[in-house]
Amino acid sequence: MRSLILSLSLALAAAPAFSSEPPGLMHLPDVKAGMKGTGRTVFQGGKIETFNFEVLGVLRNVAPGHSYILIRASGGPLAQTGILAGMSGSPCYIDGKLIGAVAIGWGFEKEPIGGVTPIGEMLEGLKDLSDAPAPRTPLILPKLEPPKVLKTALSGGMIPMSELLGPQEVPNGGQMLPLPVYGASTAPEFAPFWQGLPLRPMAAPGGGSGGGEPSPLEPGGMVAINLVQGDFNISAAGTITYVSGKKVYCFGHQLYNLGPVDLPLWSATVAACLPSVNESFKIASPVAPAGALRLDRAMGVAGLLGAEPRTVSMRLGLNLGGRRNLNLRFELMDHPLLTPNLAAITLAQALSAHVKGQGFQSLSLQGNIKVAGHPPIEIENMVADLNGTRLASYLGGVLQTLTLNPWERANIEGISLTVKAEDRLDLTAIAGVRTLKARVKRGSTLPVYVMLQNIQGSRESVVMNLFVPPSARPGKATLLVGDGFSLVQADPDERAIDLSSLGDLVRMLNGGLKNNHAYALLVQAQPGAGLRGSRIEGIPPTVVSMLGADGDLNANRLQRQIISRAVLPLESEVRGLTAMELEVE
Repeated sequence: MRSLILSLSLALAAAPAFSSEPPGLMHLPDVKAGMKGTGRTVFQGGKIETFNFEVLGVLRNVAPGHSYILIRASGGPLAQTGILAGMSGSPCYIDGKLIGAVAIGWGFEKEPIGGVTPIGEMLEGLKDLSDAPAPRTPLILPKLEPPKVLKTALSGGMIPMSELLGPQEVPNGGQMLPLPVYGASTAPEFAPFWQGLPLRPMAAPGGGSGGGEPSPLEPGGMVAINLVQGDFNISAAGTITYVSGKKVYCFGHQLYNLGPVDLPLWSATVAACLPSVNESFKIASPVAPAGALRLDRAMGVAGLLGAEPRTVSMRLGLNLGGRRNLNLRFELMDHPLLTPNLAAITLAQALSAHVKGQGFQSLSLQGNIKVAGHPPIEIENMVADLNGTRLASYLGGVLQTLTLNPWERANIEGISLTVKAEDRLDLTAIAGVRTLKARVKRGSTLPVYVMLQNIQGSRESVVMNLFVPPSARPGKATLLVGDGFSLVQADPDERAIDLSSLGDLVRMLNGGLKNNHAYALLVQAQPGAGLRGSRIEGIPPTVVSMLGADGDLNANRLQRQIISRAVLPLESEVRGLTAMELEVE
């Protein structure tokens, strides 16, 4: 099994830039078995060292139009480690001419044998590197309709990456890339945030907080691409292959193959090389800002030295039961597909690091997301357990609704959050619901008696008054009482959702039901439209009326619709859902 050699790690940091004259190039037809040469990489600190190699042959057309030069390397620690994750991009020279970048290796290899991406293929694949940042066009995912993303977010969840991307395999038959993340990021509950990406989360010691000798920004130097930076850092570390003016080419294979991107590019240092029977890797960390990564293709990544990347600012305040307050700052990769997941894992990681892991505790989340040209999206959620991942999924789902919309690229100006942890279990269950009569008159108020029960078993009866509108239809109606997330999942309102802009989504998010409120909803069947018994979502009423003549359309089907609601805010998580039938007169 081939393995793309990319070392992803945690850390933080800060310094310089240097580039050498481009060397001559040796293209694939001129490379022959038995040729010998030298490569450049960093094994320790920031010092660039050389290693030797012999060409074993050429693996032609391992993918359409893509070949590898097979080499056996020697020197440095390679006899003990084999080809190291983090050597990706290490330039290889024969007679002073660049032939390509180390890109792949094999797990459990007994010799340091690897594959080199030919330099001609690498430069051709990255030739559209632009001096300008990536265009801010919306991300279109044809199989993902806005109503589905919105309903998932309003239910407190997020669409998993595996569903967004479909089956993902590392190109060229390789294994999943290792993702060394310092701390508790290998906990099973974190898996949904990365499942579906060609990554394998694994525990590994990260670099420090910006210390160490920075590597020169020249071929063979170590660089890091920061997905998250600040008080928490996730970065992809690899090697520079080629420098031409301000343009720098690295890795010899993809990061995510996202095309145009805009990511912080830092110089990096290597703390150590960790030998492993399975797959050895460099323990690397960022040191200082160097520029911006602007292109991510199958043959490598490329960026501009000195350029300023755009990131999404995230601020997190932690109130740890009044005992301690923390203010954390992060900068996230700005990309519609990955920003929601990065925000979710950053929040989950912060809670995992600072919130206790056992005993009774409740977590409340409040804040807002600012999107240019729109009102702030209000964030409010509460969980009566120690599972911070539920809060993280809720945040990720709201962000997905914004970033995956098909109308315009959401310009997220900032995310501001506060999490309060209390050493008690703030959980309220809906234990019972009753009304004084089963028949209600149009234009009247219906008192709904709701029995609430806390975790200690204490009960309290509250009254929620529902106004029955004069427009209600005589006949049956359903009374639903429950928490916001359970009601959204029950889907009491079957009317078509008419979404035509990002502004529509913002209004829907700000008007969504919350899980720290109890709601009483009066639901009644109204004339609607269905197709073979299924409801039609996401289309305007005019289209529904046009479909009425279709022989497959059940035009007389009745749709459920919320005709009245009452709200009871509570300072706890609410759970439960009760339904009862009423007669409207």
